Amino acid sequence: MLKFKYYTVSYFIYIILTIFCISAPAVALIKNSFSLEYSSLKKYTFKNRKSIHKLNIKQGIVYKLNTAPGFVSVITLPVIPLDVALGNTGAFSEQVVGRQIFIKPVTYDVRATSNLEIYTKFGLINVLLRIKSPKSVTYNLDISGTVKDVFAKNYIKKRISVLKGKLIKEYALRDLLLTKKALRLKAEKKEIMGLILLINRTKINKSVTKSGITLTAISISRIKNLYYIGYQLTNNSDKDFLLRNIYLFGEYGGNFFDGYAPDREAVIPIINDTPHNVSYMPYKIIKNVLIFKKSKITGRSNNLKISFHILIGGKLIKLKINGISINGI
Repeated sequence: MLKFKYYTVSYFIYIILTIFCISAPAVALIKNSFSLEYSSLKKYTFKNRKSIHKLNIKQGIVYKLNTAPGFVSVITLPVIPLDVALGNTGAFSEQVVGRQIFIKPVTYDVRATSNLEIYTKFGLINVLLRIKSPKSVTYNLDISGTVKDVFAKNYIKKRISVLKGKLIKEYALRDLLLTKKALRLKAEKKEIMGLILLINRTKINKSVTKSGITLTAISISRIKNLYYIGYQLTNNSDKDFLLRNIYLFGEYGGNFFDGYAPDREAVIPIINDTPHNVSYMPYKIIKNVLIFKKSKITGRSNNLKISFHILIGGKLIKLKINGISINGI
């Protein structure tokens, strides 16, 4: 009986020791499994003492990483970094292996900190390194699964910006060359037109003067169905004057007995821009042309009239020149 009790007690103690030996690793394993749980950005604090942090990358975020003497921490990136810069090289060391950066403290100063700047093709990642107790070490700062998020958008925006800059530069240069070519062609066209107008020119040399302002019809020229009347305005007074408007009329009517003196007129549209409500200083000379089409001349008119409406000293004056012939042009 005594022997049976001895074996029973021994077996009971054996079972207890076995359970204890098995339960210790089990508890540690369960504890470690909880410590490896991924934490969201909102829960990413050093108070919860998570060992592995899987985070989303967002702009304007500085990621914190805890280290401790005798420990190595890893930063897992979505891509291989282009460059890595460590601020405090006397307190920390870094080693880049593919998409991972290994961080190790080389000092026992618990107050040591440093920034780590990681430059990738998608953007810049900012990390703050700190030395803490072993229980607060960040084993792995995992930000590898975020290529399709902020970094991808940054990458696309950067590529678009680079391409846009190249296109703007390329088209700006092309536009400059085209502008120079257009100006050169315009100058050549003006020179050719000047020669043609000079060949086909008929002098008019008719003038009228009122209130110290002289209007002179200089000449009339033609290129195909376009007519050009050259004129000059001379301000011989000491007052400013305002050129309100310019009108062109076709004169027609009359008969043989009155010398075909026109008794009717019709407005002919002027094609080119003419001065309207433009002010000129005293003793100013203005030269310009009036351009119109022959098809716009009504009736059997072979004579034209120009009329300039001018304000000077608060008074409206009309400078008119009649009988500008287009025969033989």
